[in-house]
Amino acid sequence: MLFLISLLVLPIGVASSPVEPTCASGQDPLEAMDPHDAREIKKHLPGIVIGPVKEMPPITTAEEWCPLKTTRFTYQRPGEKKTTVELLVKTVDRAPGSSIDEPEQGWALELPNGTTRYFRSDPKFGIVAPTDLSKGNGLIIRLDPPEPIVHQGAKVNEPVSSKIKVDIYDMHSPKSVAHSGNVTCTWTDLGGWRVKVPMGEFDTHLVRIEYKGSVGPASVDGDKYMFLAKGIGPVAFTDSREISAFLFFSETNQKAGMLTSISHPKK
Repeated sequence: MLFLISLLVLPIGVASSPVEPTCASGQDPLEAMDPHDAREIKKHLPGIVIGPVKEMPPITTAEEWCPLKTTRFTYQRPGEKKTTVELLVKTVDRAPGSSIDEPEQGWALELPNGTTRYFRSDPKFGIVAPTDLSKGNGLIIRLDPPEPIVHQGAKVNEPVSSKIKVDIYDMHSPKSVAHSGNVTCTWTDLGGWRVKVPMGEFDTHLVRIEYKGSVGPASVDGDKYMFLAKGIGPVAFTDSREISAFLFFSETNQKAGMLTSISHPKK
């Protein structure tokens, strides 16, 4: 979870300077948002949106909006102050797929459901996830092309779709495909939105990722939202799941999180 990466960036842990929201006092801060998206945000992250942001800089470099560095994110569940979840982005000595003799450094995201997501920074597309390791289920999930995390160069409200071939292998027999299928993944930048979370106020890009397809006996159908702050990453999300999570967890396991703190543990 993920997630996920140099021009000017904000110091970690410092909220961006206030920008006047475009909505007037007393108006619905989500009035300018698509009704379906607004309903989802109100349902899972009630009250965090202050309003749309004028002249939000585009995502031209993915790592500016989701830094790939060792970081522990702590999130609070909406309405549950005592319930938190942690996501850990960490470096790995060898990126999966790189040469064993001359390994390239890689990144991984440790998710609460026991999944490790491996990331790579693609110079054309941005941050992508080619491989998941589901330790709790003893499975390796390979995604071709990789699942998009943060697209760079995408225009606001212009969806970017890709059909991803999913192959699942038993860790004990990694040459044998246990299940396979296809998932259409659609990534959309919904523009700039100022949000208030326990850690502070931030100007963010709201990103929606939609999934539709099937893998083996499992149907993959759902979406997630992320508010990405420059120099920090996701400061709020409606669901931390990824393609592999749809295969093993029901819709009742949907969760949301609001950033309370970040730290940078030593390797």
